[in-house]
Amino acid sequence: MHRSAVLMLSVFSPTCVALMSHTATSVRHPTARLQRSLAPRVAVATPLPIDAAALAPEDKWVASWDTEAFRKDVDDLGNRLLANQGPADVEHLKKMIMWSNVCAAVGLGTMWMTPNPVSVFCISAWIMSRWTMIAHHTCHGGYNKQDDGTGRFTSIGFAVGSVMTRCRDWFDWMLPEAWNVEHNNLHHYRLGEAGDPDLVERNLEMLRDIRLPRPLKYVVVAVVASIWKWWYYAPNTYKQLKIMQLRKEGTEIPAKEAHDAFTLTSFLNLGESKKYGFGFRDYIGRVMGPYLALRFFALPAPLLLLPGGRLFYKHALINLALADALSNIHSFIIIATNHCGDDLYKFVNSVRPKSGSFFMRAVTSGANFRTANGIDANGKARAVHGHTADLNDFMHGWLNYQIEHHAWPQLSMLSYQKSAPEMRAICEKHGVPYVQQNVFKRLKKTADVMVGATSMRPFDESWEAPKDAFKWK
Repeated sequence: MHRSAVLMLSVFSPTCVALMSHTATSVRHPTARLQRSLAPRVAVATPLPIDAAALAPEDKWVASWDTEAFRKDVDDLGNRLLANQGPADVEHLKKMIMWSNVCAAVGLGTMWMTPNPVSVFCISAWIMSRWTMIAHHTCHGGYNKQDDGTGRFTSIGFAVGSVMTRCRDWFDWMLPEAWNVEHNNLHHYRLGEAGDPDLVERNLEMLRDIRLPRPLKYVVVAVVASIWKWWYYAPNTYKQLKIMQLRKEGTEIPAKEAHDAFTLTSFLNLGESKKYGFGFRDYIGRVMGPYLALRFFALPAPLLLLPGGRLFYKHALINLALADALSNIHSFIIIATNHCGDDLYKFVNSVRPKSGSFFMRAVTSGANFRTANGIDANGKARAVHGHTADLNDFMHGWLNYQIEHHAWPQLSMLSYQKSAPEMRAICEKHGVPYVQQNVFKRLKKTADVMVGATSMRPFDESWEAPKDAFKWK
């Protein structure tokens, strides 16, 4: 089940579980090992001729879409952007790190005060930006080619290896090594299909089908949004890391078991985690415990040395707890909404990375929010602009370039700002639908799918390009 579905079901029935499609791969060199683990096989079936007259108006673009021409244009743009990355991208990263650090300084510097919105917001923004912006793009290798020789801001060095590096680079509920497996590999290379761990419609199947008043279902979604990282995402990503390790050792894990969601309540079934080679003590000691102890208890502990320190410590705990809830909600709004809505497609089969179909799915199974350039009254992209653009993108966690990010996950934040107008133009040229909308409108569309009011658009199997197909080994 998805990060939000699991939470909802756990709140109302700890024994409920749902489906989640994951396939384990490597942590330290995700793309290279992913491609080595795949066994491309050309599909033997020939798709049925596409009758444009029989297509719904929203699907008519499929009949005239040129797979190879689209692939070439998108691939050429991605290669050009990557080749042009350099010192400016590093300086931009430093700027975003500075903004994140300012949020931390203000939030942590005032957390001793009576619980207040300034402390809560700034701490929340710090947590969010360290994950969705700095860790996200660094772990994808967005700054690998600009490495200063230390290896810190690279996909194999950032936040991994020890609690110390985790604290220094990206400290959150999730273990970075586990997140690299779940997100960088599984989500990115199986987008919109059954094996995508973030396929909301499938993951929220129980909430969609359960007989509850629809308003109550929307309330459930809101509750889930405030707790999803620690309740579902952290334990389930760790499960996927352990499955990857077991499979490397030759242990077979049945697909259904690998796909089943693993939440905190799963530990109540004492044998459940043992199947994957870990237990509650291991999980607490390596994943959740360090964050819980250091962030919520050790971080404000120096306040106890001050006169009146017990009150300050209490205030800090409350501010930190509220900030964590707000950070959960903020990240839910900008993450869960990226690939969900009745105007986005879901798919049946897998496709080769960097094929025309792969790039098409990056576009048609993802949605952008307001980007740095913005869109004028005629729907045309404006030029990129400096600090205002960065502020817009900072508040969206840089997840407002989801289309471009899924086409070329190895680019920098600055490259995504540059790429959006050109990617949109390529899609217009080839007639591929490019969805961009206000994040709160996307939230409504996502919630509608979650509660069963709407569904995602199915991309018929007969529309798929056989030369782009492969099966996961």
